[in-house]
Amino acid sequence: MTWQLDATALSALLDARDTTPLRLLEQALARLDALEPVLNAFTHVDRDGALAAARDATARQAAGCRLGPLDGIPVSVKDNIFVAGLPARWGSLLFRDHVPDRDDICVERLRAAGAVIVGKTTTPEFAMLGRTDSRLSGVTRSPWDRALTPGGSSGGASASVAAGVTTLAIGTDMGGSTRLPASYTGLVGMRPSTGRIPRRYGFPATCIDFQVIGPFARTMRDMRLLYGVLAGPDPRDPYSERFAPAPEVTPGRRLRIGWFTAIGDEGATPEVAASVSAAVSGLEGANCEVGPVSAPFDLGALRGFHATLTAAAAARIVVRFPDRWREDTCDNVRAAAERGLAITAAAYVDALDALAAWRADVTAAWGDYDALICPTAAAPAWRAEDDAPPGLSPATQGMFGAWINASGLPGMSVPGQPHPDGRPIGVQIVAPFGHDAVVFEIAARLEALAPWADRWPALASTV
Repeated sequence: MTWQLDATALSALLDARDTTPLRLLEQALARLDALEPVLNAFTHVDRDGALAAARDATARQAAGCRLGPLDGIPVSVKDNIFVAGLPARWGSLLFRDHVPDRDDICVERLRAAGAVIVGKTTTPEFAMLGRTDSRLSGVTRSPWDRALTPGGSSGGASASVAAGVTTLAIGTDMGGSTRLPASYTGLVGMRPSTGRIPRRYGFPATCIDFQVIGPFARTMRDMRLLYGVLAGPDPRDPYSERFAPAPEVTPGRRLRIGWFTAIGDEGATPEVAASVSAAVSGLEGANCEVGPVSAPFDLGALRGFHATLTAAAAARIVVRFPDRWREDTCDNVRAAAERGLAITAAAYVDALDALAAWRADVTAAWGDYDALICPTAAAPAWRAEDDAPPGLSPATQGMFGAWINASGLPGMSVPGQPHPDGRPIGVQIVAPFGHDAVVFEIAARLEALAPWADRWPALASTV
């Protein structure tokens, strides 16, 4: 069944003319129509635009001039990313009528590669919740179990790929919003180094430079493919031009890796810790020197400045709608905005100073490790209507995610040893700034040790 193939395999079929982009789109839309009543993964489906793009890709295929391996491959884009002519509502009633007139850079690059954009995927309001639920779109559910959340804030993206609707998706990641959903749905999700994937046109930044474009895939070869299309400098994003040539990693070379599953008295559940331990044990036999380490950051300090910056971000958005923001926002956004409106300029600058010192401390505490491994999330997926897993707070559930965003580092979640009840569990790989290639290398070794491409939720096979 072609819906179970990754994008790389589908591209090979297109090269061999064993299928066409039009057929791939028909399959994607058929699966979307069958599963959407259960998953609620999409906030807008662009049937006409996708059909036009698939026809163009099919014509190029027939002429023997495909643009590259993504040409004709269906993809989805998160609701908070600008796609010209399609709604970008940011999961919010405040932006219910917003339609941008231009693409963000990542969307430009998808189009230039010939990808077929099926539609926009759901997100909680302002992408500020660890599960995907908003007054605009409602609750999004996991294909692994419709009672569970696929995570947030890129929950629609993860649900779409995990269910085999699209093989690839583009999300965003401000505090784990790509990696955590990937961990809950058995996918590969990445937060590249800040600036590695350029941005220019979009909504106001939330939490200054913490948020980046985050790709989703099922396999490492697909992640390399998508990352290769999206990454690279663009003069419209000065952040993207500060990179020296990306450090390369010789495949198979010996790597030094530290790992941790707790910070102080807070940590992962036993099942998640066991999954990390299994991954670490496997790497010991894959030419890696591994050992336990302490987390290289102060969790309390992180939570302090993070709370200030996110509250201020919510406030700066809602003040654009003075007459209706209180009635048109979700409870969590309204509460954050109220806190943000009470923050003084001095307190905000203090938070920026604390962030700068914290970043320097993380770099100093890193040591000589090529990478660190830790849980992606403290626990697997939980009930879609609840704010956090039983017995855990949202802060504990996300404690392994936001530090990477605050530091600007590359991080990737890959499927680890599943929970005994079958729920996916993610293992997270983190490397120093700019060393995205190290993350890819370690993820590839983990995939070779315990391949995950054939792990599918039961719901996906019902269509």
